[in-house]
Amino acid sequence: MNQFDVYVNPIVKGRAAYPFVCALQNKLFNDLSSSIVAFICNDESIALDKISVPIRIAGQNYFVCMNVVTTFESHKLVEFVENISGQREDILAAYDAIFTGI
Repeated sequence: MNQFDVYVNPIVKGRAAYPFVCALQNKLFNDLSSSIVAFICNDESIALDKISVPIRIAGQNYFVCMNVVTTFESHKLVEFVENISGQREDILAAYDAIFTGI
């Protein structure tokens, strides 16, 4: 698993609101049994300014919601969609906004 890989949300009941998750954890920690992820939504009304990163998946607009973060057992992240490492700077800026206010 690579940092910023996007997977189908393993929580079937949660897919309507958050169809995907994004791996945030650096691959240096791939030996851990769990992975830190941010949920990805497609509802602009729940995306928050400065901490929700706009992305495109399969031609549709989505948002990486940096305020909706959890861990999953890594083996549950199986349906790989794509890697969004091109948005790295925006994701890190959202992370900074949450924790430092910058």
